[in-house]
Amino acid sequence: MSPLVALVHATPAAIGPARTAFAEAFPEAELWHLLDDRLAADADAAGGLTPPLRKRMLTLIGHAVDNGADAVQLTCSMYGPVAALAGQLWDVPVHGSDETMLRELGWSRPARVGVIGSLDSAVADSARRVAEVVPGAEIVPITAAGAAEAASSGDAERLSAALENAARGHEVGVFVLAQYSLTPQWMRLEAALSTPVLSPPQLAAGELRRNLLEAP
Repeated sequence: MSPLVALVHATPAAIGPARTAFAEAFPEAELWHLLDDRLAADADAAGGLTPPLRKRMLTLIGHAVDNGADAVQLTCSMYGPVAALAGQLWDVPVHGSDETMLRELGWSRPARVGVIGSLDSAVADSARRVAEVVPGAEIVPITAAGAAEAASSGDAERLSAALENAARGHEVGVFVLAQYSLTPQWMRLEAALSTPVLSPPQLAAGELRRNLLEAP
């Protein structure tokens, strides 16, 4: 039987990139998409997580676990702390959107990391967590103007241009994408910048596959 993976989204723009990543890295999974399309906007407006927002995310996670999910994958980086809390409440694995990416950064320990996002709050949140796993590294926060609108409308050319324009000129060892909605262009961005670009959904899907199908 295929493992049931619940993907909890804070914006509709994350659904397509997550689906694509799992098709590439974990095609055996049966995906279940759960969406509260105000979670990202409300967190951005509040300047980060608030107790009511944490409760809303926990409610969605609880719904997934109570209805048979073998694992839960969050797709919004700002809600990563809720994944850690959920791990204390349920036995089912609950993963933050970029846990795997952060571990990879911790192993590779680059000297300079560019954090690209479409929202200031998402960039600041990801930059803070990158700094925690790569102490001493210089973190370069980059907000890509126009990327949010391009991602929401599905305009791949506009999204690619927004990301390239924002990132170009920054001399870093690696770029990381702070939001799933930006990741469809990661390979194109990597080629354009001649610099490694880490895409959280591909890394997350691969780790879930290893944990659910390959673990002894």
